[in-house]
Amino acid sequence: MGPSPAGYDPRPMGPASSASGPGRTAARRSSRPDSGASSPSPPTGRGADAEAPVTGEPASKRALRSQGRKTMRKLLDAAMVVFARRGYHAARVDDIVKVARTSHGTFYLYFSNKEDLLRALVSEAGEVVAALDSGLGPVSGDREGWKELRQWMGQFSDAWQRYAPVLRAWTDLVMSDPELSAQAHAAAGGVASTLAARVAAAGPPPGIDPNAAAEAVVAMVDRFHQLRQFAREPVDDVALDTLTTMVHRGLFSSARG
Repeated sequence: MGPSPAGYDPRPMGPASSASGPGRTAARRSSRPDSGASSPSPPTGRGADAEAPVTGEPASKRALRSQGRKTMRKLLDAAMVVFARRGYHAARVDDIVKVARTSHGTFYLYFSNKEDLLRALVSEAGEVVAALDSGLGPVSGDREGWKELRQWMGQFSDAWQRYAPVLRAWTDLVMSDPELSAQAHAAAGGVASTLAARVAAAGPPPGIDPNAAAEAVVAMVDRFHQLRQFAREPVDDVALDTLTTMVHRGLFSSARG
């Protein structure tokens, strides 16, 4: 490609004029999509190119500036919209960039492919779910214990509703992808383990195994959200209060003073 009209020079290029001059370099850089990351400097020693961003390298492994983080956020949010509309398998990169109002070139500056983007979302969702592990304090059998459980139930619901498209895709792929399967088991297992510990500490009713009970609660809350979403009914305060009361009475009633 020749130089821009403003920099056009009809004279043949000689030794004093090269394609790597400052003007041409700036023009090439300005035509690239903005990745939000600094342009890599020429290597100055062993390992000097280790910090240079690589096109299509997983986003979680790249150091991004403020604008780059905003662009990546747009792509991640757009992907959740597309996954919700079309499902993960039917979704295309073209659909994602249209919703994000950006280009294919920009997409591939951040992600190698659709699966790479999903992994970034899974990692993000996993961190949010992991926060639930420490979000549930001791649950007593009184009103204060109900409030503690209700707050945790609200956090669980918020995470589920935000990442529902990711969770569905995650579930679809766990059987064929060992890495995603391990992440799914770790996330779900952590939430269930925390709840099981609270049930055990409160002294469960006779015939209640804390681990089995906790796993059943997590599965129930998950399926409840799916059913409400399918029926296009909200998971509102009334619904969450009901879930909380069922779990509290069933698992923590013996802890009443």
